[in-house]
Amino acid sequence: MGTGGILFRRWAGCWIDFVALAALFLGPPILVPDSVQDLAIYVSIFLAVAYFPVTEGLWGRSLGKLVTGTVVVDRNGHKPGFGKAIVRTLTRLIEVNPFLAGGIPAGLIALFTQSHRRLGDILAGTYVVPTKLLQAAHEKVSRRAAEVFD
Repeated sequence: MGTGGILFRRWAGCWIDFVALAALFLGPPILVPDSVQDLAIYVSIFLAVAYFPVTEGLWGRSLGKLVTGTVVVDRNGHKPGFGKAIVRTLTRLIEVNPFLAGGIPAGLIALFTQSHRRLGDILAGTYVVPTKLLQAAHEKVSRRAAEVFD
């Protein structure tokens, strides 16, 4: 897959995640009765703040990455974990903020760096790769390990 393909997938995933975050943030206060509005606001804030650290930390994928067939991994191809997911999330506040240029800073950084990673990936030591590419790499390693240990 070329550079343009992964960058487009990342951009599309970003916008899918913006919609998911909006639903998490706005849904609870809209859906509950007035008597629990204060609680609903706290729940929606918690859900929005936890969205990326939980989804990417546990599974390496947010809803946007799931739909676009990408995954976040560390340099060994493993899920990033909570610490790296938090670093990625904190940098999103500036480089992938829909109210501050909507991901253009992240796109420019990814476009002009040799590894095509945004600042959050560079600082966290993570990569966003197509899921099929990761699966192929895992299969290759498994075959080699089977050859060595047979």
